[in-house]
Amino acid sequence: MAKTKTELFTLIGTNFPDNTSGSITPEKMREVTTQIADSMLYGVKEVEVLRAPSVVNQLPSAIGTALQVAFGAAQKASTDPVMINAAGLVTFNVAGNYAVRIKLQCGRAGATGVVTLASRILLSGAQYGSSAAVRLDNANTIMPTESRVVINATAGQTLAIQIVRDSVDSSINAGGVYAIAPATSGWAASPSALLVITRMEAA
Repeated sequence: MAKTKTELFTLIGTNFPDNTSGSITPEKMREVTTQIADSMLYGVKEVEVLRAPSVVNQLPSAIGTALQVAFGAAQKASTDPVMINAAGLVTFNVAGNYAVRIKLQCGRAGATGVVTLASRILLSGAQYGSSAAVRLDNANTIMPTESRVVINATAGQTLAIQIVRDSVDSSINAGGVYAIAPATSGWAASPSALLVITRMEAA
């Protein structure tokens, strides 16, 4: 039966006492090594629990005003490991390790000048990790950004993605995340924002 790290240390302390003679028997050695083998994590697999794309353009209203990125319609329920609402707020319903992949299709339209577009992850309302940023000086530029983080989430924690038009070295109020619908028949739209969450489980 698998044991936690603390339980294994307790067993080792019990079966392998210090400064004694004749107390460590083959039976006790087998018990410890068997428990260690039973408790090892031989491999980890990622099980996808959420895939959420948005196919609409999403544009902050002003320089310095953050916009929470949406990822399409609400998905999942409180009985699932994670769920997301229509505003893009993710809730972790089950504690565990989750890999979170975010893809944003950054771009700008109109006006002349330089745009700095920054993005960040919020975990329960506080920034998680570093910000990401792109600088766009052409109205025809589309620059996808992608990031992946692993989060040891507790039940009830929330996750959101924000973008902002930043004023650093920028001169115009433009930029956001843009979807592209290919004209080629049979090709699906390229989303403005994509969120994929996988749960790390024992293989």
